[in-house]
Amino acid sequence: MRTYKAEITVEWVKPPKVSCLDPSKSGDRGTLPQVDLSRPQFKIARTKLAAHFADREDISPETKEIASLKFAPHKEHIQIVKQDVLSKTRRHNLDSGSMEATIACLTIDIRNQQRHLKECTGDKFSRVRCKENIERRNSLLKHLRRMDYKRFEWLLEKLDIVYHPHPNPIVPVTRKGAIKKVTTFYCDKIRNEKLEAYKKELENEKVRFAEEKAVIEKWIDEEEKQLGLRN
Repeated sequence: MRTYKAEITVEWVKPPKVSCLDPSKSGDRGTLPQVDLSRPQFKIARTKLAAHFADREDISPETKEIASLKFAPHKEHIQIVKQDVLSKTRRHNLDSGSMEATIACLTIDIRNQQRHLKECTGDKFSRVRCKENIERRNSLLKHLRRMDYKRFEWLLEKLDIVYHPHPNPIVPVTRKGAIKKVTTFYCDKIRNEKLEAYKKELENEKVRFAEEKAVIEKWIDEEEKQLGLRN
């Protein structure tokens, strides 16, 4: 039984729990881009470019404004953002089911749900959907990383996300383990400080050691001359 008091007091504070929906933990460094409200809706500009719709003279400005994103619901904005991101990540113009396209769409959904949960913290359905999307995206990223690492790195740069692989094995955070780790850091710090102090002491002793060495070498030379060991 321990009956003495330790001289080293290490205070342990339990780390705060970070939600899996937090962008710092999910790896989403970027946010949803701002959409130009003058752009036409996706169902109108799906077959032709938006510039063709804006340059048409047979359509009145009021009709163009009504058909634009200004009066469209939020899901239409998200659809436009998805198409913009897909145009940078998909393999060809008709690609909508590849791994890169799926990860891009999931990333937009995750960021949209994270933005929504900041305003509506009590929406449990969106919370569960966001968690499921994050887990699905991590699974796809893990598979893409194993199959094609160059494309994996390229996709992370395009989507501005960070991949956090799960540790294997998963070590739980406990008071005993944390104090042991902190004590190890403390002992390493003391050892390094003593080594640095000893190194400085040896540096200061160099001058005295050189003087003593010169005196001894001079005495050795004189003794060798007296004994006739040198010509």
